[in-house]
Amino acid sequence: MPLKFAQRTEAEVPTPLSGKLNEDIEALKAEMRKLATGMVLEIEAGSEKTVRGTKMLVTKAGNQLGTRWRHWNVGSKVFARRVPGRGVTAE
Repeated sequence: MPLKFAQRTEAEVPTPLSGKLNEDIEALKAEMRKLATGMVLEIEAGSEKTVRGTKMLVTKAGNQLGTRWRHWNVGSKVFARRVPGRGVTAE
């Protein structure tokens, strides 16, 4: 099915609800900062449907911190670890 596009004024569209996302990413960044070398962060995503969004948050938080993270999942648990010696490169 092809995408449909429409252009609207800002007054015609709802405002973004970014409060929950900001809280989640800030909490994740705090945990990432505390993670010791050689440790793996385990995140309970709640359900297998939310795993993709959780992995996206790990990537986004890592980019904001200037570090690269490898993430994987088993069921509804997402695991993340810092990639040693690699920072985020500017493109």
